[in-house]
Amino acid sequence: MINGHGDDIYGKVIVSNFSSNIYNGSDTSALDAYLCERIPLIHSYPEPDAASLASLISEKNNIPSGNVCITNGATEAIYLIAQAFGRKKSAIITPTFSEYEDACKINGHSLFFFASLSQIREDTELVWLCNPNNPDGNVYHKQYLERFITEHPDIYFIIDQSYEAFTDKQYTFTAQEGTMYRNVIILHSMTKTYAIPGIRLGYMTGNDRLIDKVNAFRMPWSVNQLAIEAGKYLLLQGTIPFDLETCLAETRRFMIKMNGIEGLVVLPTNTHFFLCELYKKKASDLKQYLIDNHGILIRDAANFRGLDKHYFRVATQSPEENDNLVKAIKAWI
Repeated sequence: MINGHGDDIYGKVIVSNFSSNIYNGSDTSALDAYLCERIPLIHSYPEPDAASLASLISEKNNIPSGNVCITNGATEAIYLIAQAFGRKKSAIITPTFSEYEDACKINGHSLFFFASLSQIREDTELVWLCNPNNPDGNVYHKQYLERFITEHPDIYFIIDQSYEAFTDKQYTFTAQEGTMYRNVIILHSMTKTYAIPGIRLGYMTGNDRLIDKVNAFRMPWSVNQLAIEAGKYLLLQGTIPFDLETCLAETRRFMIKMNGIEGLVVLPTNTHFFLCELYKKKASDLKQYLIDNHGILIRDAANFRGLDKHYFRVATQSPEENDNLVKAIKAWI
């Protein structure tokens, strides 16, 4: 789906962007300066498989480099996996990221949609699961997933952990834990963790047999040189550029403020973004009002399978920006 995602800022004057699940409170100035120094590297081809970055990720996670595949964002990984397992019977837990469905359709999968992992059919061959889930921030506890994966050894589980840095670790697998299973591929997003969506950088980890299967469909040079340099720089810094406890505390405060607005309800979440449902009005109308009158962008969630025209999603930003959004919505309602 080329159109219909968040962060659709093109042609708009936006001062506060709540529409993508990026936390903009991180200071990226050091990375910006580092990449400026490495601009001359764009005059040579990058490594065809980003091997140096894969090696560093494997070292940091204490897994062999054969268990890692670097990708142009988690989205490239989704399309590669759908291609490698073409024409399978895929179950997608909804509402969720639309690219799982789009990638499967392009590659001839038979698709089935369920609201819960426990509802999937016995003849399922692949399960696509976002954990924490986009757009609602819901999660499956890691212990539940471990039991379910073990009980279904003939099903491949594609677990998108793009937002793993924004929730409690009890919910997500480490890269090392994921490689213990012969039927699991985990997607990781440096784009989300480090607030660098324009770089497009992610990776998948899993059993080396599965990674080899997916790698066979990968085109060379899909990850550009500056993205490789950014990935290595960020990993060598050794820290995530935000405080999770502070971020989630502000999320809780923000949700209370939003829930106090007459005419909408806030849905529960386990991360820094959450869904809101308008009782009567349309999210598309609210989105346009906020753009035109306040330079604020939210995510109209009507095009998520299982949601409708009354839903929108926001991601926590600074306290000032959050308060400004609350005031603007109150004025509109």
